[in-house]
Amino acid sequence: MTKKDFFRIIIKLFGLYWIVTSIYNQLPNIFSIIFKGFDSYYLPYVLGYFLVCIFLFVLLVFYTDKIIKWLKLEKGYDEDLIDFSNFNTGNIIKLALIIFSFMLIINNVSTFFTQTYYVVRLKFSMNLSDTVNYIPQSDYAWAKSFIDMFIGYIILTNYPAISRFLLKITQKNEG
Repeated sequence: MTKKDFFRIIIKLFGLYWIVTSIYNQLPNIFSIIFKGFDSYYLPYVLGYFLVCIFLFVLLVFYTDKIIKWLKLEKGYDEDLIDFSNFNTGNIIKLALIIFSFMLIINNVSTFFTQTYYVVRLKFSMNLSDTVNYIPQSDYAWAKSFIDMFIGYIILTNYPAISRFLLKITQKNEG
């Protein structure tokens, strides 16, 4: 199996994971919006959310080669083929960093977009009930989801350097 094939499988699995978790997490929010009384505020949110979900799903599942090329996931390895019998510590750390960074990004995208919607709605709302129902903790969730996505992106784009650093620390502690 080549590295490109391996990353294709991983990215496509994350695409499937993304669509399942986003539907599972946001469907109750959408139903509560509909049952509270459908207002013109909610239509852009519902349509925007579904468009973003479909866009990310299509991007992750059907354009994996472009993602691999853009993130340079093939580079940083000595050989092109993955031989699982010789899977050393460095490769395991690289794989773990890639999986961890994808999890950070995918788990926080829906929270970030939901909180962004609430903040934008609050800023442009003329309805007093929106300001009364505003929860200050949502600012924390919004910032946390953005920071987690940013950290995931940084780890994903710099995983070879991070894995070398972690290997140096491990070898220093062992010796």
